[in-house]
Amino acid sequence: MVSRSPNVAPHDGSAPIQIKDIRSLRVLLLQPKSSEGEELWQHLNRIGCQVQTNWPPPAEIPANIDVVFAFIRPLVEGGITWNWNADDPPAVLIAIVDYENPIIVEKVLRLRAQAVIGLPLRTFGILANILLSVNNHRREERLRIRVERLSAKLKAHRDIDKAKEILMATNKVSEQVAYETLREQAMNKRTTIEAIALAIINASDVLKLPVKETVDVA
Repeated sequence: MVSRSPNVAPHDGSAPIQIKDIRSLRVLLLQPKSSEGEELWQHLNRIGCQVQTNWPPPAEIPANIDVVFAFIRPLVEGGITWNWNADDPPAVLIAIVDYENPIIVEKVLRLRAQAVIGLPLRTFGILANILLSVNNHRREERLRIRVERLSAKLKAHRDIDKAKEILMATNKVSEQVAYETLREQAMNKRTTIEAIALAIINASDVLKLPVKETVDVA
């Protein structure tokens, strides 16, 4: 069963979501046929989400899905293997549980669900759970991207410094000349200084060139 609003544009994943954006959310409901699942499907449609259902869980979550509701007990009791990447989740995960025992709780923790909704279903709070979970997920994603960019920038600086040291040692030039050499090569080859630096480092590793010149002190 699929319910879609064709005139609703996808929400910008980089910005916080608000109540008015709820109709832009695409929801995947993972549950075997049940009265609770039908009730949740109806409520999600009622508040305006674009909902589709699937069981068993697909090998990969479709790229256009924003939120996944997953009934946990059928996953556990059915021995279903679900390839959910908890370290880099493709969407928000909201777990649906009907009772708590160590196995169920461990499964929820392992999946790193952003929220948990208990059964019997109470529709009050579902909208708030969705909005809070999506905003938290997007905040974490922005932080992760920022950390990755900073790490890449730091690595680039280290590569440039190492390439300069190699040029200084092999060509007996100053740091300024070494840097100018990197920049000139990057301009000539129409690439970045970072790419030239990495090429020099790789060539140095292959040729076993020294990184620093050893100076004998009398």
